[in-house]
Amino acid sequence: TVLSCHWNGEVDSCCSPKYGLVVLALQWVPGYGPDDEFTIHGKLLGGRAPSRGCDRSRSTNQAGNIVKKINPDLHRRMGIYWPSYKGDNNWFWSHEWTKHGTCVSTLRPACYGDTYRKFQDLEEYFEQVLYLREDYDIYGVLNVAGIFPGGYYNADSMRDALEKFYGAKIMLSCNRGQLSEVSLFFYVSGRDRYQITDALGKGTCRGPVWYPKK
Repeated sequence: TVLSCHWNGEVDSCCSPKYGLVVLALQWVPGYGPDDEFTIHGKLLGGRAPSRGCDRSRSTNQAGNIVKKINPDLHRRMGIYWPSYKGDNNWFWSHEWTKHGTCVSTLRPACYGDTYRKFQDLEEYFEQVLYLREDYDIYGVLNVAGIFPGGYYNADSMRDALEKFYGAKIMLSCNRGQLSEVSLFFYVSGRDRYQITDALGKGTCRGPVWYPKK
């Protein structure tokens, strides 16, 4: 099995992602999502992925409505764990799919062969991100380390707790001293097995960080 970004020679991009450094960005926004869960900003692609998506023929402004029709349970879970804090889930999910999802080379319709059904790629993109979020319980790791919402904590202490647990460097982002996002970086083994790797930076959190209650 080939690990993304570690190709040596030609590799089928249906078997290993072309843009293989993946960033799972999880946000902490008071008022959105469960009180004990980080919610999803998106699964972003590092490297040189085009900034406006990779396949106009698969772009859509109806991602939420499509998912609701073909997989109501997935749509329900997205509403809980991937809400838009700007209030328009359909626009948010459509943006994430068009900009990032269409650039996941292993989800191109051609990669499914004769078994492909319409919108299967879009559905699997959102499913994969939700599964990845479940595997990386940021709230739980911080909680075990004695870091709870409603207090100030040193940014390095928060990073250390996460890095000790996951065995890789983590990026913490803050907005005016308040924790807003945690980013984890991955390579991909084969089509969809994620292997965590070091973040490409520490992020914007420095010194005392306010970790608010939701």
